[in-house]
Amino acid sequence: MRILFAFLTPLLLATSLYSAEVTLEQSPESVKATIGDDVFLVFQFDKNRRKPFALPVTGPGGFELLKSAKASEEEGAAGRKVIIADESPKLKGGKADFKIGDEVEVGKIEENWLEIPAKKLWIHRSSVAPMVSTVTRQINDNPTKGLDRKHPLYYDHPHHKGIWLSVDEIEGIKFWNEDGEIKNQSVEIVKKSGNPAVLKTVNHWVGTDGKTLLKEETTISVYANRLLSYDVTFTAPEQDVNIRDTKEGMFGIRLPNSMREMIAGGPVTNAEGAEGTAATWGRTTNWIDYKGPVDGHVFGVTIMDHPKNPWKSRYHVRNYGLFSINPFGAGAYTKGRDDEQPAHHRVLKPNGEKLNFKYGLYVHGGETTPDDINKVFKQFAKAK
Repeated sequence: MRILFAFLTPLLLATSLYSAEVTLEQSPESVKATIGDDVFLVFQFDKNRRKPFALPVTGPGGFELLKSAKASEEEGAAGRKVIIADESPKLKGGKADFKIGDEVEVGKIEENWLEIPAKKLWIHRSSVAPMVSTVTRQINDNPTKGLDRKHPLYYDHPHHKGIWLSVDEIEGIKFWNEDGEIKNQSVEIVKKSGNPAVLKTVNHWVGTDGKTLLKEETTISVYANRLLSYDVTFTAPEQDVNIRDTKEGMFGIRLPNSMREMIAGGPVTNAEGAEGTAATWGRTTNWIDYKGPVDGHVFGVTIMDHPKNPWKSRYHVRNYGLFSINPFGAGAYTKGRDDEQPAHHRVLKPNGEKLNFKYGLYVHGGETTPDDINKVFKQFAKAK
């Protein structure tokens, strides 16, 4: 498939950078973030899942790409599919029992309304995420087994869900692997609309005895240029909590199969100009950017380490589409290298001690340059 750098770019860049504001809309088990009429992402707090996460997440210009897209029977192709992104989607002409994550085919598009021929109704653009601009892999609870790793429908690591926050080796429990459960306790909309819009979540990391090991309070700021800022604070409410050195953490995103470096070739670059997952994995840097195509249109995701974090984090960035940043893996990441460091174990005490980390994630079009990313990094570093 030919990769197109889809230079709708001046329009897309203007739309993404200068949109007036972000709006947050809360439902019983989700918060939807829209930029104008376009869905940026959906934070999900489904009690049937083992942790909260954000899914789907979109890059800029998806509605315009969808209007020109053609239906495709190619396996893994986005084509004219959209993802339901609303617990109560805005419909006209009929009723349907949609749930977040459902994939449906679009027919005609008239202004802000999309025809769903299979349901004989129309759905508003603010209730869906175009797959052609979605930069997160869809959840598949029943994947086809035996597929080659390069197959478009290959599905591994089912604990990689959208954008999420977790880490292994908390009192020996592998929360990253979902052996432990992270239970959402509350979601508060701090600022419903603006640039940024802001929400705060409280999550309990629960031990095998049902007691809370870690209390996580995270403030998420959502900016109109598709920058996310996660401000994360951990406390230990009841007992000493041992956090062991591990590469499996902490703030991450799982990209769709088409964007994987092993398929598309990247580029994956860091702030110093190093290229490729092999050269950037386990290193410290202000940011790493991971680009790849969705139906031939290139998007990128940048993860950023805040300069005021208590120590530098390292990046768990893989050619198969996993992309995360982790403060708890110095030993695991550097073992056998020239910069080898000892394992980084921590004990968090229930005496009011806090651990605070701030990370950024920026979703952008394929035309974005390192200079552009540095400007957004400065925005992230200066934000309150």
